[in-house]
Parts: sequence; C-alpha cells; structure tokens
Amino acid sequence: MNISSAALPVIIIQVFFLLFSSCESSSNKENPKTYVSGEIVNPTSNYVIFQTGGEILDTVYLDAQNRFSYQVDSVQNGLYLLQHRPETQNFYLTPGDSLLLRVNTLAFDESLHFSGSGDAENNFLAEMYLSDESNSELLLSFYETDPSEFKRKTDSIRSDRLNALDRMKQKHKFSKDFVELAEKIINYESFDLQERYIYLFNKYKKGSKEKLPADFDDYRKQVKFNEEILQCSPGYKRFIDNYLINRSFKWCAKQAFDYNDCSSLTDAENIKSRIRMVDDLIQLPALRKHFISKLASLGVIMAKSREEILEIIDLVEKIGYSQEGLDDLKQLGSIQLAFLPGTTLDRVSLIDTQGNTVNFEDIIEKPTIIFLWSIYSNQHKEDHKLIRELRKKYPEINFVGINFDVGEVPAWRIAVKKYNYNQEQEFQLGPTRIEKRFFRYYLNKLLFLDPSGKVIIGDAFINSPDFENRILEFLNR
Repeated sequence: MNISSAALPVIIIQVFFLLFSSCESSSNKENPKTYVSGEIVNPTSNYVIFQTGGEILDTVYLDAQNRFSYQVDSVQNGLYLLQHRPETQNFYLTPGDSLLLRVNTLAFDESLHFSGSGDAENNFLAEMYLSDESNSELLLSFYETDPSEFKRKTDSIRSDRLNALDRMKQKHKFSKDFVELAEKIINYESFDLQERYIYLFNKYKKGSKEKLPADFDDYRKQVKFNEEILQCSPGYKRFIDNYLINRSFKWCAKQAFDYNDCSSLTDAENIKSRIRMVDDLIQLPALRKHFISKLASLGVIMAKSREEILEIIDLVEKIGYSQEGLDDLKQLGSIQLAFLPGTTLDRVSLIDTQGNTVNFEDIIEKPTIIFLWSIYSNQHKEDHKLIRELRKKYPEINFVGINFDVGEVPAWRIAVKKYNYNQEQEFQLGPTRIEKRFFRYYLNKLLFLDPSGKVIIGDAFINSPDFENRILEFLNR
C-alpha cells in the first residue's frame, strides 16, 4: 500500500490516539478524556491558544514537527476556538472526542481538514464557513439589487444550507445539540448578510427616493443578543457588530449634531452610542467585555482631542468596565495623545538601522508621513510596496517607516534587509514605558507631520480608501 507524504503525519497522530485510547481503564469511560491534536504547516508562531465562551483555556506549544496535542478538561458539548495568529478557527467538541486537524497557514481556510472522532461535524462547519465567505463577496456586490430580490437570494441560500444540514444529519447521525448549534450559525450568517445590505443600501442610496420595505428587517424579531453557545462564533459577533452600526445611524439621525460626522464609524458620538447599546443589550460577561473593549479601544485610538479620550473612558467606567480594562484604555490614551493634531514629536526617541539613537527632529526636514508597522504582520510587505509607489508620485513628501516591535532590533533589521526596504527611511521606536502589546492597535496608522515635527493629521490609515485624498489635503493646506 502506498501512503503519500502529506497523509503520513495525520496517520501517525491517529495511530497514537488509537493506542492511547485502548489503554484507558473502564472507570475512565464514565468520564472520557477529550483531546484536540494537529499539525500546523508553515506556522506563524510556536504555539496555539484554546478558548471557549470567550475565555482562554490554555496556550499549547508546538513540538519540533509543528504538532500539538491538548487534553481538554470538563468538556461540554459546544463551540471552541483555536487561535494561531493571525488566524482563528471554530471547532465543535463533545466529551470523549479525539479530534485531529491539519492546516497550512499559506491557505488556512482552504487547507483545513479534520479527522478522528467529531470530524464530520467540524468538516461541515469548515465547508460552511468557506461557502459563507464566497456568498458574502457575491451578495455584497449586489447591493444595488432590489431589496426584495436580495431578500430572495439570502432566503434561498439559507434554505439550501438548512437542507444540506438535514442531509448530513441523516448520514452522520448528528446530535440534537449540534444540529441546534448549526441551525443558529446558519441563521445568524443570513441575518448578518441582510444587516450588511442595509448598511450598503443606506450608504449608497442616501438621498434616493427608494426605501427599504417596512418588513425587510423582520428577521430581527428572532434575534437574541445573549446566545451563550455562539460566543465563539465569528458570524454571530459579526452580526452584532453590523446590527450596532445600523442602529447607530438611526440614533445619529435623531440627534442635533451633524449627521455626516455622526454617521462616520470612527466618530466619537457614534462609538459612544454603540457602547451604550452594548450595555443595554448584552449581559453575557465575556461577550459584553469583547464588544466594550473593541469599541472603547476604537474610540480612544480614533479620538481627535484629549476630551474625546476622557469621554470614552468615563463612559465605560460608568457602565462597570473592569479596572484592568480601564487601565489598558488609559495606556492607549497616553499613546493617542501623540497623534492629536498640534502635538510635536521632535523629542521622541528612535533607533536607526545602524543602531544609533536619534530623535524625530533629526530626521524631519520637509512634510513627512509616518507609517507604523510590525514584523509580525504580513501586511507590512504590501504597505511598503505602496509606499515605494507614493515616494515616486509625491517626491515633495518624506515617507518614513516606524517599526514598533520595541526591543527587537535584530529581528527588525533583518526584515528591513530581507525585503529590501529603504534603510535610510526606516526606524524603530526607542525604549518606552508603554507596554508593547498596546502598539498593535496602531498597526497601519499614519501621522502627517509638518517640517517642524508637528502633527497635522493623525486619524488616517494606510489601508483606507481615502488615503491619497488625505495626502492631497495635506499638501494643499
């Protein structure tokens, strides 16, 4: 019998579990042990993180062959989450499962495959996720479609999914718990598509006589914002996110301040309205923490004044946000102060590629755009490619890369040389009291500085569609 090299690692793991499970005593069968094992091809780090219900269970390190094995304690039927940054993957567990997975990070979703006990349920979820991604791209390209036609398409997809689930249930004898979970995932994926359609319809049909039918959002009557079994579901969280956005626009329309400002998703008033909605709607501690943390962090890093930073922190303190969370927001706030228009960065310490310590005032001689990046984000290669083009297009501007992997000078310098970045325009942030983990919130953020080192624009991102418009605004001020 010929065995392919690709299949061999999975077979080895399966044999291991067969031998191990055969050694279990009869007493253990009453409380069966549950395992999740696998192999990460082309890993981005040397560990994986397991979560459930929004809480971290454990960090498990890969061995020399990039494999891992984890015994999950006190398992209950439900969704779990495996994280291998920047990717995450849901999986379903029941007591006694020995679930195996293999994935290549170069094509994470497409290469993911489960085997072992519980494989049928998890391969169904993985295939459904891939279909959701393709359907999202297809349907959201139809935002100009008539609302009734869009509704017909989403209802048809939802019906097809439920029929596929029913066929698989009969074939693999899916449990009642799993079927209930899968039905909820299918429903909320459909609801989310409709929320995104509402957003695009209102955005691009603003001022048009065409309106959404009064019953278009009737699906909201079925929505529950405290679905405990869906706390690990990305689709469920995405639905809540988009629901909050659409509700915030309605709230803005009833307020006295400028609607165009308020309807910006990074506007302080808009963000505060969504935080208040989370406070009203969500009681599950982990889910509530997820959304408050996400929105409050966004509010701080997009604040245009010290007052806006304080307003966000005061609001979440009033609704009972944890002291640890408040301390983190204050750290973020101290970083954001450096991005506020009018702030001068001339004395901020940097390290050049030769290892010398310099200040901003030493490197700024003309209008300058600072872009922030990390060696741990693959996006930095695309960002630098764009910057190369912009340097040719706007020679009157100095584009400077600031790496914020503080203290990792050798790794940063290797990356600069490996990818042939302009060494004269690359620096790393010098020693700072701010914890390094907070800088990830500022990934891809831009600073527009005048020749004196004063911040002119501090709320732009390199991947935003209006980036070049902001450059022209900067040049023409």
